[in-house]
Order: sequence, then structure tokens, then C-alpha cells
Amino acid sequence: MLDGDYKRRRREIEDRRVLQHELATLVAFAFHQPGRIPDYKAPAEVDAPPPRKAEAGWDADHEQVRGLLIGMVLRGRG
Repeated sequence: MLDGDYKRRRREIEDRRVLQHELATLVAFAFHQPGRIPDYKAPAEVDAPPPRKAEAGWDADHEQVRGLLIGMVLRGRG
């Protein structure tokens, strides 16, 4: 479970990094060469199939398990 959470967080960080890099590139074009701003290209993920039901409910399941584990820890300290 921890491996999956780690991989998900790494993907989120990588997604943010790519987005920030693309934004910086567009800002540089807008400032230095406004007439040469590249055209928008839709990401390949737009054509990807919708998530399966098991993947869509994963976050809710994860939060339920997390809440259960936190509750168990807190009960043990009392």
C-alpha cells in the first residue's frame, strides 16, 4: 500500500514539474517572441479510456483505511 502511495505522489510531482516547465516556456515566448508562441497540443491522455470503477473508488477506500488506522493508533494511546 505504501509503495502505491509513493508512486502516486511521484507521478503527481512529475506532472506538476512538467506543467511548470511548459508554463515557463510559454511565458518566455510571450515575453521575448510573442508572435512565435507555439500552438496548443492536446495531451495524449485525452484519448485515454475513462478510469475503471476500481480505480475511481480507490481514493475513498484509501481514506477509509487511513482513518481506521489513525483511530487504532489514537485508541492505543488513551
